[in-house]
Amino acid sequence: MSHARLLLGPLGGAAIGILGFGLLRLALLPPVEAVHYHANWAVWIEGERVDFSAAGYMEDVAACSASADGITGPQRVHLHNNDQDVVHVHHGGATWGHLLQNLGWGIGSDWVYTDGGALYRADGERRLTFVLDGLLVPPAGNRVIRPGDRMLISYGAEDADEIMGVQFSSVLGNAPEFDGSFDPAGCQGNDGETVGARVRRAFWF
Repeated sequence: MSHARLLLGPLGGAAIGILGFGLLRLALLPPVEAVHYHANWAVWIEGERVDFSAAGYMEDVAACSASADGITGPQRVHLHNNDQDVVHVHHGGATWGHLLQNLGWGIGSDWVYTDGGALYRADGERRLTFVLDGLLVPPAGNRVIRPGDRMLISYGAEDADEIMGVQFSSVLGNAPEFDGSFDPAGCQGNDGETVGARVRRAFWF
């Protein structure tokens, strides 16, 4: 028996084993569903609502990458179409802090930093308040955005009645209406994993 035939035996067996294992993974792997849901929000600073409707705060649809490896932070959670009220989420781990970071802002437990370079820090008179779905919540920069959330981020000396009655009332509740819509800034819109992508995932390439 030649050396070539001796070598082909183990290699053929290995190839069949890899193929069989990959096919088994393909059969057992659940498909990756597209993440696409929405939330509503508003930010108020010292009694004035911050206007996030300018084009500079919107995700550039043309910048969307077709590769899952190339998806950027702003593509995971963003605003677009000059609509400041609706947050578009394409990654289940996206937080309110991620959204603000994508808009050039920063937020902590007692401070907020704007894209214009202004720092607002809690002191004896002013405080940073977070209201989620009508309830006061702890600092929410690291809170994951959930479908249908209504989030108010407020800095100032306003009392609870004004925060709830005026500021939180500015947070719309129309996010679920967008859940079935196509989001061109989300790379894959509402489409789930393709067959080709699932095969590549099963065989690790």
